[in-house]
Amino acid sequence: MAGVGWGFPTEFKWLGEIIPEAEVPQWRPDMINVFDQDDLYVEMTFLRTLEEHGFDVTANQAGIDFANSRYQLWVANREGRDNLRAGIAPPDSGHPRFNPAADAIDYQIEADYSGLIAPGLPNIAIELGEKFGRIMNYGDGLYGGQFVGAMYAEAFFEDDPARIVTRALRAIPRESQYAEAVRDVLRWYAENPDDWERTWALIDEKYHRDPAYRQFTYQGPTPAFNIDAKLNGAYIVLGLLYGEGDPAKTIRIAMRAGQDSDCNPSNAGGILLTALGYDGIPAGFVSALDTTTRFSFTEYTFPDLVDVSEKLARQAVIRSGGRIEIDADGEEVFVVPVRAPAPSALQQSHRAGEISGSTFSAQEWSRIEGSKAFRYALVCIVLTALLAIRQNRESRNAYALLAPLALALGAAAYVRSVTPGDILGTINLDALVESLCAGFALLLLLQPLIAWTGFRGWLFSTLLAALVLGAAGLIGALGAQEARITATFKLTLSVYFVLAAAWLSAALAAGAACRRHFSYLRFTLVFIVASFVAGFSIVSIILVLSDGSGGPLDLALQELALYGTSPILTLLMLPFLALAAMNATYDRRVRAWLGATQ
Repeated sequence: MAGVGWGFPTEFKWLGEIIPEAEVPQWRPDMINVFDQDDLYVEMTFLRTLEEHGFDVTANQAGIDFANSRYQLWVANREGRDNLRAGIAPPDSGHPRFNPAADAIDYQIEADYSGLIAPGLPNIAIELGEKFGRIMNYGDGLYGGQFVGAMYAEAFFEDDPARIVTRALRAIPRESQYAEAVRDVLRWYAENPDDWERTWALIDEKYHRDPAYRQFTYQGPTPAFNIDAKLNGAYIVLGLLYGEGDPAKTIRIAMRAGQDSDCNPSNAGGILLTALGYDGIPAGFVSALDTTTRFSFTEYTFPDLVDVSEKLARQAVIRSGGRIEIDADGEEVFVVPVRAPAPSALQQSHRAGEISGSTFSAQEWSRIEGSKAFRYALVCIVLTALLAIRQNRESRNAYALLAPLALALGAAAYVRSVTPGDILGTINLDALVESLCAGFALLLLLQPLIAWTGFRGWLFSTLLAALVLGAAGLIGALGAQEARITATFKLTLSVYFVLAAAWLSAALAAGAACRRHFSYLRFTLVFIVASFVAGFSIVSIILVLSDGSGGPLDLALQELALYGTSPILTLLMLPFLALAAMNATYDRRVRAWLGATQ
C-alpha cells in the first residue's frame, strides 16, 4: 500500500529514464489509504478464491472467479479475462497465441498474496502461480510473479535483501531470461555497490533497448513504454539491493527507476517490510491507516485481510507437511519444513509451446456471468421476432430472417463449445451478437420495402438476410476494443472505428426507413438513439486513448467505455427492435387507409 500510494503520481510518466529527485512526490501519511488501486484489489480476488475453495482449487475455478470480476483491467489481465469470457480456460487464457501481453508485468504486480500466505514456503508461491498466474501470463510473465511470491516467502526467515533475492531466484527456471535479468542485477550491484544509477543504466541498455530481450514485449520491442516483467522485475531487485534495508529508500529507488513506478516500489517495499516485521514498519506508514474502509470491488477491510492471510498461512504450513505447536510460554509456533524450490518448466513466450486446448465444461461455462450477455441478446431477438410474426400474420417473413440468424448464432455456440483454436483468439462473441442484433433490427425495419411473395421472394429475402447478417457478424467478430487480431494498438483502434461506422450506418438506414414509414416523432427517437450509439463509440475511443489519471470520474467513464459496451449496445438496440416489430403493422395500416381514401 505504501509503494502504490507513494508511486502512483509518477506511474508511466518516465519511460526509459530515471525520475529526477525533485519530481519524487513528498510522502504524506494519508497516502497509505489506497483502496481503489488495481495493484491491490486484483489479488484480493485470488485470496477470496482460496478462502472459499482452499488450496486445492482448480485452475478453471480460479478462472471463473477472475472472469466474473467487475473492475477495470489493462494489458495481460484484461486480455486474460477477455479470453476467459470467450471460453478459453486457463492455462490457454495466458498463452501467447491468445494473449499478446503474456510477458507483461500483471501477475508480478499481484503475486504478493502468494508469498504473504506462505511463510518460508516458496513452493506454495510456485504452485499458486501455476493456478492463478497462468490466467493472464506465460513464461517470464509467470516467472515474475513466482519470483516475487518466493521473495516474500523467504523474507519471513531472512532480513538481508541480497540473500532474499538470491534464495528466491531458485524458484524460477535458471535458463529463463527473467532469471538472467536477476543474476545480472546481482552482479552489477556487486560491481557498483554505491552507484544504483550505473546499475540502472546497465539494466536499461540490455533489458529495455536490446530487442533480443524484448521479443514478446507488449506493443513491440521499440516503444519507450515497456511493461515487460523482466525489466520491471529488475527495478524491484534494484530497489531492494540499493535500499540498504531502509523502507523509504527502497521504495524511492524502485520508483525512480521509472516505467511502472507504483507497482515496482509496491513489490519492493512489501518484501522488505515483510523481512522487517510489523514492528519494523515506519510510523509514517501506519499512523493514518484506515482500518474500516473496504478495498474497491472486495469485501475486505485491512483487518479482514490480516485475518484471511493468517487463516491461509496456517493451511499452507499444514499442507506443506509442517505443524503448529504451543511452546513453553504458551505461544503458537509455526514449524515450517525446509524444502528446496521446484521451479515450473521452462517456457519462453517468444518461442511458445503448443496450447493445451483447455476449455470450460458446460456447467462451468454457465457460471461465467459475462457469457449471459449472449443469451440475453438472443432472447431479445427471439421475442421481437415472435412479436413481429404475431402482428404481421406472415410467419414466413420472420422465418426468412430467423433462419440465417439461427445458423449464425448456432455456429458461434458450437465454436464456443469445442476446443478453442485460433478462431477464439480472434473473435469476440459478444461483439458478434451485438452486431447481429443491429443487422436483424435493420432487416426488420427494411422489411416493408422488400417483396416477400412467392418462393423466389422468400429465397431472395433469405439470401439478403444472410448477406446483411453475415456482414454485421464479420464486423462484430473483428470489432470493439477487445479485438485480438493483433497486438498493435493502432489496428485495434482502426477496427473499432470500423465497428462504430457500421453501427452508425445501420442506425441511419433504420432512421431513413422510419422516416418513410413512421411519424416524425418516431423518426426522431431512432435518430437520437443512433446519435447516442455513434457518440458513445467516439467517446469510448477517446477514453481508451486517455491515460486514466483524471480522477475517479475519468476512471469510471473508462470502465464504462471499455467494459460496458456490450450490454449498453444491447439496450440501445431495444428501441430499434421495438420499432421494427411495429413497422410492418404500421405500414400495412397506412396502405389500408390510403386504399380506403382512394
